[in-house]
Amino acid sequence: MSLILQAFPMAFLISPDANDKIANDRFSLTLEKENLNLVKIATNLRLEDINYLMENINVPYKYSNDNYIFENGLKLNWKIYNGHYCAFFTLRNKNYLSAKNINPASYLLTQAEELLRAFDTVMKKNVRNISSGETFYYCYDTPYKLKEDILNLLKAHKIENITKQTDLEIRFRHNFKNYKYLRNAKNETFYLESEQKISLLNIIAGEKSKTSRKLKTNYTDRETLLKTLEEYGARGIEYDEFNVSCDMSGMKLLYSKNFAQGSYDLEISQISDESACDSILQDLKDEYSSNIQDITYRTIIERIKDKNLRLESEEIGEDNSIILTIDVG
Repeated sequence: MSLILQAFPMAFLISPDANDKIANDRFSLTLEKENLNLVKIATNLRLEDINYLMENINVPYKYSNDNYIFENGLKLNWKIYNGHYCAFFTLRNKNYLSAKNINPASYLLTQAEELLRAFDTVMKKNVRNISSGETFYYCYDTPYKLKEDILNLLKAHKIENITKQTDLEIRFRHNFKNYKYLRNAKNETFYLESEQKISLLNIIAGEKSKTSRKLKTNYTDRETLLKTLEEYGARGIEYDEFNVSCDMSGMKLLYSKNFAQGSYDLEISQISDESACDSILQDLKDEYSSNIQDITYRTIIERIKDKNLRLESEEIGEDNSIILTIDVG
C-alpha cells in the first residue's frame, strides 16, 4: 500500500493595518500611564536658519531669545543637544486641556507635528535631522524619587541591559531603543527620556517623502525569520526574545512578537518607494514560505527513516508543492 503526502508552500499573508497597535511590551504600556511632559526633536537647522524661521512664522509671543509661545498653547525652546539644534515642545497649560477633556499628551504630539510641518513650509525642506534617523525624544514625568525604585521597576519588567547607573541617572536599552531616567539637583523626582525613531512625511513637493507602515504577518518562528532576512541581505540584524530588527534597502524593519496571535507584527519605517517595499515584502514572504517548506520536508524525511519506511517517489508539483509517495507495506 502506498501513502501519498503533499506539502504545499505555505501562504504567509501580510495585510496592512494602520490602526493596529503592536503592544506586547509591558514596559512600553506603562509609559501610557505616565505624564508626557516634553517632546524634543533633533533638527538640521543652524542658528541663522532658526533666526530666519522664527522671523517668518506666526509667533504671537516671544518671551526670551530662544523661547516662544504659540496660539495653540505650545511653548518652544531652542537648545543645542548632541551637536544639533533641537526644538523642545511643552504645553503652557495642561490643566486647562484636562478640564476640557482633551488628552494633554495627544494634544502635545499632534500640535508639535503641525508646527513642524509649518517649519518645513517656511524653510522649504524637511527640518528634522534625517541623518540621525529622524529622532524624537519623549520626556515623561514620573513619581520615582529613588534610584532603587527605578531599578526595581526595570527588574519587574525583566529589563537587564542597563548601561549606566548613578544616583541621578540610569540609562538602559529596551526593544532597540535608548532610555534615560534623569534627575537634577533641583528636582525631587526623576523624569524619563525615551528615544523614538519615527519616519515622518516630508510635505515639500519635489522631495521624496518617507512613510511608515504597521503590518500583521503569519511568521511564527524566529530562527526561520532570521534565516530569511540573512539570505535576503538584511543589514544590522538585532534580536532578543521578543523582537527582530534590521535595515533593508534604506528601510528599517522591526518584527515584534504578538503573544495573543503567536505570530510577529511588522513595523516598517523610512519607506521612500512604496512599490519597492511591496516587492521586498512579497520576496520575504516567498522566501520564508520556502524555508518553512524545506523544514517540513526534512522533518518528514527524517520520520520516514525513523519508521523504516520506503520512499517510493518524490515529485515537484506545478504549484511548487512536494508530493511524496511512501510504501507503508
